[in-house]
Amino acid sequence: MGQIKKNMMKEDETLKGSDERVALLGGFLDIQIDEDTICTVSIPIPNYLADRDRDSVSEWYEEFKDLEGNNYSALVWSSMYGVEWKIELEKRDNIEEYKTILDDILERIKIDINYTEEA
Repeated sequence: MGQIKKNMMKEDETLKGSDERVALLGGFLDIQIDEDTICTVSIPIPNYLADRDRDSVSEWYEEFKDLEGNNYSALVWSSMYGVEWKIELEKRDNIEEYKTILDDILERIKIDINYTEEA
């Protein structure tokens, strides 16, 4: 388990992150704002039988809401070369309000990545 904020960045109003470890048995992202878990998103198991990296990619999509009523979508990819994710805040009509909320969330968000281990 580890905090991944250092590997997370804001790009085109999207929070993106990655981890080079392979999710051999899957796992989950624990998404927190102000240390409150707002969602636990599954990390899928990659396709081990694939001959090429692009064929090993498994994908998981989830929508969730934070405690302030903001809506998000999360997309997680898992492959033979690690895990990547993208978290998007639902767009709003007022662009300035949207950017302010996004900047605020970026300062308060933390993502812990947890891999399932053999028992």
